Amino acid sequence: MILTSFRLLMCALLAVTVVSCAGVSVRDSVVMPYEDRIQLASIYIQGGQQDQAIPLLEDAITREEGRPEAWAMLGELFWLKGDLKESSIHFEKALETGGEDPMILNNLAWIESEKDNPDRALALVDRAIAMDPVPLYPYLETRARILMKLQRYDEAAADARAGLSLTPEYDAQMKEQLGELIKEIERLKDGSKDDTY
Repeated sequence: MILTSFRLLMCALLAVTVVSCAGVSVRDSVVMPYEDRIQLASIYIQGGQQDQAIPLLEDAITREEGRPEAWAMLGELFWLKGDLKESSIHFEKALETGGEDPMILNNLAWIESEKDNPDRALALVDRAIAMDPVPLYPYLETRARILMKLQRYDEAAADARAGLSLTPEYDAQMKEQLGELIKEIERLKDGSKDDTY
């Protein structure tokens, strides 16, 4: 089985190389199974060729609309492009086709927060956290940022601190982000006290 998957991946890589050199779109090539389209799209994404991945993912959806992977990947790609509306649509469809998935709920919560819909964002991330995802700290960071937007600073700081305590040492970037988030929450909290006098 592993050998077969490896051969398919190698064939896909060879096809991309040949097709790229020939200037032909992979989308117009021979029928490719859903999984192969997902793998090839992943290779494009990792290589920084997001625009090449989009048609592959769209084709994967037309072939197997009821699977969540391509929907979720498109949600991420549209988020990277700054298209929050399309990103939200694709994450919603990923949830619809694949059921409750904490990572997709968290990503959709992030999008809803960016769309200035923090109440819905909080409900989404709370659903994700209720599923007990591992690791938990990225979800707590999302929740803390949403609570900060809602000006619920004490809860936001508590979640950010909990996330920081759960973050492993090797994830220095997340530790730094959570540390900065705690400082920002405290600054906003202190500023809101000044406004009440």
